[in-house]
Amino acid sequence: MKRVLTAFSPKKLATDALRDVLDQLEEEGGFICPLLLIFSSDCDNFGWYSKMLANSYDGAVVIGTTSHMMYTGKRSSMTGLSVMAIMSGISVTAGVLQEASRFPGQYKGVIQEAYNEIGTDENTVCLEFNASEAPSEELVMDTFGEVLRDTKVRLIGCTAAKQDSPKMPSAVSLNGVVYMDAAVFALVHNENGAISIVRENIFNETEHSFVATDVDCSIRRVYEFDHVPASAAVAKALKIQPEDIPKKAFYHPLGRKRSESLSVMGIDKIHEDGSMSFFTRIYKQTRVYLLRPVESLKDTWKETAGKVHKEIQNPSFSFVVSCYSRTKYFLEIGENNDFTQLLDSEYGDYIGVSVHGEQMDFEHLNQTMLIVAFE
Repeated sequence: MKRVLTAFSPKKLATDALRDVLDQLEEEGGFICPLLLIFSSDCDNFGWYSKMLANSYDGAVVIGTTSHMMYTGKRSSMTGLSVMAIMSGISVTAGVLQEASRFPGQYKGVIQEAYNEIGTDENTVCLEFNASEAPSEELVMDTFGEVLRDTKVRLIGCTAAKQDSPKMPSAVSLNGVVYMDAAVFALVHNENGAISIVRENIFNETEHSFVATDVDCSIRRVYEFDHVPASAAVAKALKIQPEDIPKKAFYHPLGRKRSESLSVMGIDKIHEDGSMSFFTRIYKQTRVYLLRPVESLKDTWKETAGKVHKEIQNPSFSFVVSCYSRTKYFLEIGENNDFTQLLDSEYGDYIGVSVHGEQMDFEHLNQTMLIVAFE
């Protein structure tokens, strides 16, 4: 029996996509009994997929998120259904943090209960999907951090995404129940060895840096960098007018350095008063750096793969989180197919999602790719 099966159907009609996936998840013509099912789909049919998968595999933990694009094998699609079924070699517990946009902290007991049940923090990861469209990721990360930060458990997660013109909102799901203001999670212990989590940035820092001197963290807004209007400071570094910053926003996000890692913070809006909104919080007195794209995407992809293989030479299976803005960029420059081919060649059996925010080790990120690989 295989340890992991992946299945994918790009069909828009939900009944056809589900039938395709269920057929692919059979082994030697027989029905499988997974311990954990991870899935993603388009928004329009997500609720139905969630219910049907939970009914079909009622002995499994079934966790899912809407996605802008699904990746698996050598293929990708903005419609349909993607599933990974893990049959052996893991222990898993799961839970839900309700009211993610308001007060997820009141549910930290749910995390503690799941942690107690899993019984070990060795080779254990917290896989987390957040549904709230409000700027709530930091609240959710703080909640997980309160329980897990002093353990060996690492966290990888994302904020649910939707297509450009969906009929339904973005959402997440656990065991057939759909949530639109909650974070669902699964604590997964790998009984067969190590777990590696690697982040990939496609940006390098420039010589320009700023200190946030006037901020409102609750709404992710920076009023001043170095005591001047935020947009004026960034525009001066880019040698453009403040109103032209949105045209450069993807190519020049800001970044925060911690040790050797670079945390990317995407630009959301420029306001009439000269302030700037971001897709993640920038705290007062934080030094941030203006970023620029790397010279070679393919070299960066290979470097990321090298980091994973340094820890796990031959991954058994992997889960990939990639930012929505990266997906749009790769499509625009014609690199999405090469990106999908590389994922298939480097990370074993895998599925991937394209989402609206990435979370790693209790920190919320933007414009980043995360990989969790299991030995």
